[in-house]
Amino acid sequence: MTKSNDSFVEPGDRSRYELMRAKHLMVPLSATRKARWCGYLLVLATLAAPIVFTLPDPVREAHFVGDPVRSPLGAAAVASFGVLCLTLAGIGLGALARMENRDPPESRVWTLIGLEDALSGIGFITGFLGVVTGVGILAIGHVGIDRMEWFFDVGVDPYLTFGSVPVTPLATSALALIGAVAVFGIVRSAR
Repeated sequence: MTKSNDSFVEPGDRSRYELMRAKHLMVPLSATRKARWCGYLLVLATLAAPIVFTLPDPVREAHFVGDPVRSPLGAAAVASFGVLCLTLAGIGLGALARMENRDPPESRVWTLIGLEDALSGIGFITGFLGVVTGVGILAIGHVGIDRMEWFFDVGVDPYLTFGSVPVTPLATSALALIGAVAVFGIVRSAR
């Protein structure tokens, strides 16, 4: 495509690959823009440690024995899985964006379209849900200890220690920061 992915381009000026992408993709945005959105969601995931670090003292005393930022939590494991999905999708979409300016041979068109759709699904469905759910559950303690009883009544323990996958909020934030830097780096080099 042209340098500006947002401007209108006459269909006659587009390659066959660009026309096939526009017609058959689930998310009809450029690969560069999708990779950039994966990076934005990764930046959101970096808030896991600060959210847990700023929990009110009554919540910390009621739910944590040690440092809450270094406690292995189930919600942090969920958010980390989302971070890994977003990083994979962002790097993959960024690599596809680097190839976007070329017109691939006919035999590779459907492979590239399928790969872009798969990476979009991994990033925007699995990654998005993992990050938003994990970080959202970690933030539940900010509503106060009294209101948290409702969450326990419906079966949600936001600070459940999850020893089989020992992921801490600090590790989640660190992974998300590294992933965001990698994704934004590949997006920048794709321009």
